[in-house]
Amino acid sequence: MWTLASDVDGTLTGDRDALDRLAGRLRGLREADELFLMLSTGRRLEQVIAGLSEEGLPEPDAVLCQVGTEIYRPPLTPDSEPMIEWRHQLLGEYSRDEALSFLEGIEGLVMQADAFNTELKTSCFLDRCPQPDAAAEEIRRRVKPYADRYQVVWSSGRDLDILPASSGKGKAIRFLVERQGLASDRVVVAGDTGNDATMFVEFLKGVVVANAQQELLDLADSLVGGDVYLARNPYAAGVEEGLEHFGVLNGSDS
Repeated sequence: MWTLASDVDGTLTGDRDALDRLAGRLRGLREADELFLMLSTGRRLEQVIAGLSEEGLPEPDAVLCQVGTEIYRPPLTPDSEPMIEWRHQLLGEYSRDEALSFLEGIEGLVMQADAFNTELKTSCFLDRCPQPDAAAEEIRRRVKPYADRYQVVWSSGRDLDILPASSGKGKAIRFLVERQGLASDRVVVAGDTGNDATMFVEFLKGVVVANAQQELLDLADSLVGGDVYLARNPYAAGVEEGLEHFGVLNGSDS
């Protein structure tokens, strides 16, 4: 069985026709018990559920929300509770009050909506700062002495998250892969921005779609020992192209 762990926004979404085609092919693999599909996203669960019906997102076997700080398994409903084992593991190392203290005094910083700020995720926008990259670097400097408990995720020149050190998309996928007894060498990850970076660090096979941010392209260039496929196509078409490259999908069936 293969595992696909894909980001949603800008990776699967962006071209509805391409997504519909890919979703149909993934559905066939899942029905044949040949694929375990994870959606790994910064979205809240309610937004993922809406995306299944309104945007054509493929039905998943698991959803990793809020940048890997919450894991959900079907059936997915708005009142579903995140996987308690993962939540308790992260709560043991994270203090939201302390995370907020790392953001104090940053000129131009704007907190993200309350729905994206949880007991395990502290999120802000830095695009109104005079120098967003410098602001992100200052926050990283403040967090560094506490790297055993916190990590900083900076992406798209705008979004900054402070997460538990043991969380993030890559580690959440790893947790679920081990829990489900899946083969780690048959995991393919797909993404387009910096908040997908930990997926590519954690697993050897990755697909970077053609519309990816430079931050992820730079990471792909720096990885040693991995097999990162740089797709020629953007969005879902790029994911499909990469899955054909790795043999998850049969290219003759496209």
